[in-house]
Amino acid sequence: MLKQITLIRTYVLYSILLYAIASCKSVEPVIRIDTTPVIASLDLVNIIDDKVSVELKISNIETDTISYYLPKIVPGTYQNNDYGKYIEQFKAFDIDDNELDVEKLGDNRWKISNSNSLRRITYLVNDTFDIEETHQVFSPTGTNISPNENFILNLYAFIGYFGKMKEKKYNLFIKHPIEMEASTSLSEYLPKDPPKGSTYDTDLFIFKRYADLADSPIMYTVPDRVTFNINEIEVLLSVYSPNKVYRAAQLMPQMERMIRAQKNFLGYINTTKKYSVLLYLSTAKNGDAKGFGALEHNTSTVVVLPESIPLEKLDESLTDVVSHEFFHIVTPLSIHSEEIHNFDYNNAKMSKHLWLYEGTVEYFSLLFQINQALIGKEVFFERILEKINNSKNFDDTHSFAEMSKNILQSPYLENYGNVYEKGALISMCIDIIMREKSSGAYGILDLIKGLSGRFGSENPFKDDELIDIIKEVSYPEVADFLNAHVINNIPIDYGFYLKKVGLIYNSVEIPSGYFIHEQEPFIKGSESTKKVMFTEGAERSNFLRKVGIKKNDILLGINTKEYSIKNIYDLFSDSNKWKVGDDILFTIERNNQILKFNSKVISPTIEKVILKENPDATTQQISTLKSWIND
Repeated sequence: MLKQITLIRTYVLYSILLYAIASCKSVEPVIRIDTTPVIASLDLVNIIDDKVSVELKISNIETDTISYYLPKIVPGTYQNNDYGKYIEQFKAFDIDDNELDVEKLGDNRWKISNSNSLRRITYLVNDTFDIEETHQVFSPTGTNISPNENFILNLYAFIGYFGKMKEKKYNLFIKHPIEMEASTSLSEYLPKDPPKGSTYDTDLFIFKRYADLADSPIMYTVPDRVTFNINEIEVLLSVYSPNKVYRAAQLMPQMERMIRAQKNFLGYINTTKKYSVLLYLSTAKNGDAKGFGALEHNTSTVVVLPESIPLEKLDESLTDVVSHEFFHIVTPLSIHSEEIHNFDYNNAKMSKHLWLYEGTVEYFSLLFQINQALIGKEVFFERILEKINNSKNFDDTHSFAEMSKNILQSPYLENYGNVYEKGALISMCIDIIMREKSSGAYGILDLIKGLSGRFGSENPFKDDELIDIIKEVSYPEVADFLNAHVINNIPIDYGFYLKKVGLIYNSVEIPSGYFIHEQEPFIKGSESTKKVMFTEGAERSNFLRKVGIKKNDILLGINTKEYSIKNIYDLFSDSNKWKVGDDILFTIERNNQILKFNSKVISPTIEKVILKENPDATTQQISTLKSWIND
């Protein structure tokens, strides 16, 4: 995997460097270049209409025709992005620089005729950040081209592969402005200084196969980065903040604290020696990234967040996002199926175990925080309950395995978000089962460690055999749970499993607004009718229940004032003037009837369901809870 990739930054005299790139021959005495790989080059200096020029050189093709592909999908995205859509002016040439016939087939394939004489192809690549209104590519999976400022190079969007040649080696030259440097998890070798007076430099990246190239994002910026070491892992944090609002040094303390806690949680699992966090802070204006989150890679993550948020919120977002991505060094890096190991970028076959790849990682990103005392148990219980509630927003009639296997198509794609909700809860239930059966000695982390030791990055499992293997290395009850609730579609009674750790549901009244609680409004406007309607949340409000309001009631007026979508926001400012004990009159429409409700203003509260420790819990339940949350 990435530990087998080497980066060699070559600072060579101008004439020698041009000769090396043009002829694909070895450069002496600096470094010997293998002539058998595909030779690719990106030019980040001479940008053409906000596009990067790409050239690939190849030889010894024995077929009359060959196809060149850009990925339709890449691992970790679970969405067809069709990166070939951003390629322009694709051309192929023979050794005498004669242009060969090329046929475009679909969005991501170019068929080249007379390919036995093919020597090079060229094309331009447009970035995705500045045209996000025209596509659905999630920002961290996309690309950015800001000359002399920032380049986000998810390499799969720039470099493709030739048919049946994904196992071929790649030598990638990247020419860049001299003041910009690459941030990456790849190893670095610096033979000599660049030529005096040069305005650009060239880096060389060597990859064992295309999968390694596709898994190796690079961010070029004027350097703002810090590195720190945690339990034999060198961590790089590289930050691009266009308005210089944040610096890497500001964000390092929380990042170091978090990753140290993650490594302490994982224990002896150590699948990488390097890990990079490439943070792009967006202005969120037109022409800039607006999809906030991250994309995992085996030894790095690309993170996109808004530059405008306060430091405390930025640290919080980085903790939530990066902690999830960092745990991917365990799964799928060291535990994955054949579908992932032999990933087909243009005809992907998906694994049916998304609960393992995304669900377990999401669960770990929550569990480690309570395990390492970063949050208290009340916050942990609240987040578990939040996931239970969020999971109810998705279609639970399909089996989780069926959804995972068919995640790229409807109706399963619309329910992808449930892998972070129900997927995490599946892992929680397995954790509780194992702790109960082992009297607290073992949990799901031990299961993952066992599977990691059994397989590893180069030994994938067969999808249909995983549950039987889990049965061998854990307990029959875990396999029974997975067969019932993952392979089949039996709904999970979370209360049943939470009871095993002495937790029960309880209702409490907490303060709220009259028409909103936190970020949840109890009203919504209809563009078609221009009327104001009460939502389901209204029935949880003690004030609105006392008035007699029900879900889907239409609000016509309060006292003498009429309300519609035009003045819907007046409800919040008007209600701030109410005093407890005032008389109040609601006029509403229900089932085409006009109704009037007289009431009194009371202090608004909302009914909230919480998880609490059962005062009647058994000794075993209390012991299992303590082992679960490291209390």
